[in-house]
Amino acid sequence: MWLWMAAGAVIGAGGTLPLVLYIQRKRRAAELEALSGLIKDVLDEKEIQETGAGEETLYARMEHMLVRIQRMSRGRQQELEESRSRIQKLITEIAHQMRTPLANAGTYLELLEGELSDRKLPADSPAPFYLDAVRTSQEKLQFLTEEFIKMSRLENRMIRIRKEETDIGGTLECALDRLHIAAKKKELTICAQIPEGLSCPHDPGWLGEALWNVLDNSVKYSHEKGRIWVEVSLSEMYLTIQVADEGIGMEEGEETLVFQRFYRGRRTTSFEGFGIGLYLAREIILQHDGFMTIRRREPGVEVKICLPVV
Repeated sequence: MWLWMAAGAVIGAGGTLPLVLYIQRKRRAAELEALSGLIKDVLDEKEIQETGAGEETLYARMEHMLVRIQRMSRGRQQELEESRSRIQKLITEIAHQMRTPLANAGTYLELLEGELSDRKLPADSPAPFYLDAVRTSQEKLQFLTEEFIKMSRLENRMIRIRKEETDIGGTLECALDRLHIAAKKKELTICAQIPEGLSCPHDPGWLGEALWNVLDNSVKYSHEKGRIWVEVSLSEMYLTIQVADEGIGMEEGEETLVFQRFYRGRRTTSFEGFGIGLYLAREIILQHDGFMTIRRREPGVEVKICLPVV
C-alpha cells in the first residue's frame, strides 16, 4: 500500500514542477514587460511611481533604481536650466548696461572726427588710422550688444511676432537692399527669382531680419565675383524661400550645428563673425510657425526657409 502512495507522490511532484516553472516564466515575462514600460516612460520624460516599495523582489529593486535615476536626472536638468537662465539674464543685463556707454563713445568719436577734420594733420600722421580702428571696434561692440538683446528677447518670448498678409517680395527686396553695398564690393551676382503677388502671413520687420542674416552669410562667405541665387516658390501648405551660394560651404556633419548659438563652422575661422546670425534667423522662423534647413553644396550651401501659408 505504502508503495502505491509513494509512487503517487512522485508522479504528483513530477506533474507540478512544469506547472510551477510555467507560472514563474509568465511572471518574469510580465515583470520584464512592466520594466520595459517603465524605461519607456523614463525616456519619454513621463513621471513613474514606485509600486513595489518595501518588497524584496528583483522587480521591486529595479523599479526603485529607475525611480531614483529619473529623480536624479530631473534634478540635474533643473540645475542646467536654472544655470542657463542665470547666464541668459547676465548676458542681457550686461548688454543693456553696455548700450549707454557705447552710444556715448559713438558721440565722442563723431566729435573727435570733426575736430580732426578741421585740423591740418601731417600726411604721415597715424591719427586717422587710430580713429578708424576705434570706430570699427565700437561698431562691432554695438552690433554684438544689440544682437544679444534680440536673442534674449526672442528666447524669452518677450517679442511678439505680428503677422500680416503681406507681399513676400517687398520683405525680401528690403533685405537684399541692405546687402547691396557689401555684394557690390565683392562683385557678386545675385540672381533673384521672386514672382509677383506671392504673400503669406508674416511680420515684415522680423522676417526681414531673419532673411538679412541668411543673405549676409551668403555674401560674407562667398568668393569674389561669385553668384548667389534667391528663389521663392509657393505650394498648398508652404511658401519656400531658397538661398544658395558658391561660397566656402561647411564640413559634413555641421548641418545642425550651425544653428546653435555662438557656433562657427570650421571653415569660417578666418572670417569675422559671432555665430549668432543663423541661430537668430531660425528662432524668428520658428516663431512664425515655420522651419529652416541647410544643406551642403559643392561649392557652397543652400538654406531653405518654409513659412506656412494658412
